[in-house]
Amino acid sequence: MPKKNDFRSILRKSGYKATPSRLAILEVFQKSKNPMSAQAIIDALPSDSDQATVYRTLKSLKEKGVIKQIDLRHNHAHYELANIAEHHHLVCLGCGKIEDVHHCGIEDMESTVLKSSKHFAEIRQHALEFYGICKSCAKRNTSSTRLGIEPFSERNGKEIK
Repeated sequence: MPKKNDFRSILRKSGYKATPSRLAILEVFQKSKNPMSAQAIIDALPSDSDQATVYRTLKSLKEKGVIKQIDLRHNHAHYELANIAEHHHLVCLGCGKIEDVHHCGIEDMESTVLKSSKHFAEIRQHALEFYGICKSCAKRNTSSTRLGIEPFSERNGKEIK
């Protein structure tokens, strides 16, 4: 996990000054175990942080590849540091819990997709998230999981921290 000095270097290499607000946002990412929404980032920053600055910073950091945007079907974007090991996410449709998934065989899948494609020569990006029911929700709601529960994002969209 990068340290504060590493964040300074990452920002400079991306063409940015290491401002206190940019460093604070990157430190919030460093402390988080899961992808975060813009609102969760704002909530984790000091109360005098400017929301517009946070949104502008997220946009610019995403454009430079310092962070990446992830769609977890919560009706808003989530972000995480881009320099962490390649992984995907398993998301509970019941409570919204998020778990990282490593070594899911994506390289083999990409190879298979390209071999079967008639028109594509390479894959430059991919997005892969898994959705299911966590063990806690399965124990609590055995009958509702059999019947199918309304997706987490459509019920309330609140995040698990």
